[in-house]
Amino acid sequence: MKTTGREIRSRWLLYLLCLGHLVMAGAAAGEEPYQKASVVEPFLEIHTGPGAGYPIFYIAEHGEEILLLKRRTDWYRIRLSNGKEGWVHRSEIEKTLLAQGRKKRLMDRIYDDYLAGRMEMGWGAGEFGGDPSLYVRMTYFLTDVLSLEGNASFVSSNLGTTRLYQGGIVVTPWKWRGLSLSGTLGGGVVYSAPSSLIVGVTQKTFQVAHAGVGISIPLVRDLSLQGDFRNHTVFMGTGEIKEFQEYSVGLSFRF
Repeated sequence: MKTTGREIRSRWLLYLLCLGHLVMAGAAAGEEPYQKASVVEPFLEIHTGPGAGYPIFYIAEHGEEILLLKRRTDWYRIRLSNGKEGWVHRSEIEKTLLAQGRKKRLMDRIYDDYLAGRMEMGWGAGEFGGDPSLYVRMTYFLTDVLSLEGNASFVSSNLGTTRLYQGGIVVTPWKWRGLSLSGTLGGGVVYSAPSSLIVGVTQKTFQVAHAGVGISIPLVRDLSLQGDFRNHTVFMGTGEIKEFQEYSVGLSFRF
């Protein structure tokens, strides 16, 4: 069936609704009450950023109250009673919480140890080989530098539709004040379905590999603007290879 302008506008409306839902989810997450704790160790070292390489700018003393604001990989962002904010390693926070008798359920531990602060979901739109495209993406952060990614893309044209399902590795070697640059490498499969107006051609499946670069710009809290360029190499069979360039922009939410 031929893709009409009305259908394309409907898909873009769906995309905008998804983005709106993402923004509201981020706002709702920001309204949740923060967890309060008191320092039980003789002192607690507060870093300026989520990593041991960031300098220590403050040392909280025994008995001082803190609020847990957010988590990023193995680091918690906290707020002190004097209003100062910084980052503390997970192991130090857990000693504080457990010493105060706050036990965690099994699912809470699994979430804290493996998921919290490590997952990111994104939606976006762009151009794939000159045709409009939409994508949804899920990222799992192994470390602050290395992450795994899975994504699904939908491409529409007058000749038919194309769906891409891919996984890959993302490396983020450079960060500055939340702004980050990354590179990705991966692959997957492509499903190409021709328009019903094209006679004698059926849906085909191909293997695909991609390499690309991206930039992430922080907006509010855990919401970021994401821009990407990716070069896709499609293996058509019988030795034929085609390349397609993809440009996209979207929003990503880390949770």
